[in-house]
This record gives sequence, structure tokens and C-alpha cells, in this order.
Amino acid sequence: MTIKNHPITSIIIPTYNRLHVLPRAVESVLNQTLKDYEIIVVDDASTDNTKKMLIEKYGVKIIYIGKRRNEGLSAARNTGIKSSRGKYIAFLDDDDVWLPKKLELQIDLIEKNPSLGLVYCGCYKVDRDDKVMSEIKPTKKGYIFDDMLCANYIVGSASAALVKRELLVNTGYFDENLTSLEDWDLWIRISKFHEIDYVDQPLVKYKMHDYNMSKNILNMEKSTFSVFNKYWPELSKDKKYEEKKNKLYSDHCISFAWRYYHMGERDDFERLLFLALEYYPLNRIYIRGEDLQGKEKAVFSMFDKYWNQCVDHKLIDGRKKAYTSQYIQLAGEYYNHREMHNYRRCLAGAFRCSFPRVPLRLSIPFIKSFLGKTLADRIHNVRKRLMKCREL
Repeated sequence: MTIKNHPITSIIIPTYNRLHVLPRAVESVLNQTLKDYEIIVVDDASTDNTKKMLIEKYGVKIIYIGKRRNEGLSAARNTGIKSSRGKYIAFLDDDDVWLPKKLELQIDLIEKNPSLGLVYCGCYKVDRDDKVMSEIKPTKKGYIFDDMLCANYIVGSASAALVKRELLVNTGYFDENLTSLEDWDLWIRISKFHEIDYVDQPLVKYKMHDYNMSKNILNMEKSTFSVFNKYWPELSKDKKYEEKKNKLYSDHCISFAWRYYHMGERDDFERLLFLALEYYPLNRIYIRGEDLQGKEKAVFSMFDKYWNQCVDHKLIDGRKKAYTSQYIQLAGEYYNHREMHNYRRCLAGAFRCSFPRVPLRLSIPFIKSFLGKTLADRIHNVRKRLMKCREL
């Protein structure tokens, strides 16, 4: 590591009572191929031996900042930013690990492109034993403000990002009022004014375990909609954003509803599913995986509850369309599971809801399921020939 007044990069590692994982994070920085950096460890009032271990093990290789009281992840990162001296700032969560070329590749990219404000990378999700569970690839780059308003595309938590220090003066630091997703909130602000790019390689190992903040669904739900409510109301004054906003809110309600369902939290499942329909009544609620009949019952129970109380005559006309769409999706899932009885039952449900305007795309698979593919194809071909003759 090069010790000087203005290192090219400041690495900020917030920690709180994580003595069992912190050394691996620090070591992964010391093993970087690029050595021009400073490591700032912000101890958020740990009650274990974090301070003693860091000073004895690393000494002047790190800058230790101990806080007197625990104020949370955002405040800890902000403390590190205020104490940093680097041209760039990189964040590393104390349970994550960088691969050796992470800083080198990111700084090489951002130095070559002055318009960039942030560079991120791909990551590996690993379990407690450091076994790779999956790889998350980066997908969005350029001026991606509209994309970032919909979801956090900076993969691998804050550990994947490297930002220009100077731009934080204008965009602001991490929002200390958020209990999670504070990184996404900051990336949105950065993407509003600056271009974003990525190194198309997995350079972070993102550890999945019981302490991951993303496991706390309630905090995630609250923070997600806090971020949405921070930016979307102003944008939705423009009519082109209004429908997009409602669909977005509905999609996220559905996503969280299914998380609650799998946790056995049925009240929260129903609360969010009903809210999803209020935001966007014609949204399709995808029913997938195992226990299809149980999920079907739960979803259609909320469908009935919503549509039976609906007094908006403009929306009532969409009831048939909503039910038809839902039955078609579920029929396809039953078909994939080779549950032909339930497949036909759901197609019949779609018939009932769409009658008398039954789409042809429903009729053909329904007939095939009874007659067999060969005979149904023959009937279909005869129909096509007759239609062609009519045109002539």
C-alpha cells in the first residue's frame, strides 16, 4: 500500500460486532493488485474486540475510526466519506470480499472516461462456506436514471461500486433515515447527473447468511417504497410517468407479497396483494413453483375481494380481462407441471370470463388437450385453409 496525502482511492469498511468476518474483508483489500489506496474502517460502536484486533493486526495499514454510539450503516459510511482523501471512493461491507483485480480494473475504466460518475462490477453470491451459489452479471450502463428509478441495477450491494469523491458534494451522502437500500437511493441521485459503467466481470464475493440486511423483508418493503416516494411523486406529475409509476408500485407489492407468503405471513401477503390491485387493477399476478393450488386459492381470494368492492365503473369493465389473464397464466404453469386436469380447468375459467369474445389462442390449446395434438392440428389447418379461401 502506498502511503501519501492523497491516495487515488479511499476504501470505506463499516463494521459492527463482526470480528469473525471483518479480517477477510480487510485482507481482500490488502491483496489488491492496485496498491494506491487508504483503508478506512469505521467501527460503529462495536462491543467486541474489533478495535484491539484491528490495531494489533493491521496497525498503520488502516485508518481506524471508532464511533461512540451505534448510528447505523449509512451514518458509518458517511463518517468514512468525510474522513477520506482519495480521488475515488469504494465501499466494502465487512462480510464481503473483493477479488484481487477489482480496484485496478474499475479505476482503469473510470480514468479513461471522464463522464463516468460510478463504475460497478459483477459479483458472486457465496454461502457461509464461501461456495459460489450464483453469479450476478451487470446489465445497465450509460445514463440510466429511468432504469434506476425502477430497481437497483448496481449488483452486489455497495461493495461493487466505485464513485468519484467530488460528485458526492453535489448529490449528497447516504440517507441516514433509510434502514436499508440506502445504496440504491444514492445511486439514483448519482445516475440523475452522471453516466454509469461496469466492468463485465465478477469481482466481488457477496456473502449470503442470516445477518444479510436483505433478509429483513419488512425493512426492505418500507425502504423500497420510501425510495419510490422520494422520487416518483414529482415525476408522476407528467402523465407519461403516471401509469408507469402505478405499474411499478404494483409489481413491487406483488414481489413482496410472495415473499411474505413463503414466510407464512398471510396477513401481509393479502395486504400487499390488495394494494397491488389498487395501484394497477389489470396487473397479472404470476403464480409459479410448487403448491400451485394453494397459491391459486390465495390469489383468487384477493381478486374476488378487490373486484367485489370495486365501485369504479371504468374499472369494472376490466374485470373480465383481469380474470381471463390470470387464468391463462395459471393454465400455462399447470401445463408445465403436466397437471392436465387443472390446465383444462383454468382454460375453462378463462373461457367463462372472456365469453362471448373467446380468443382463438384459448380455443386451440383447449381442444388439443382433449383431442390430442395431431387431430387438433388438422382441425386448425382446415380452418386456416377456409379462412384463406374467404379472403380470395
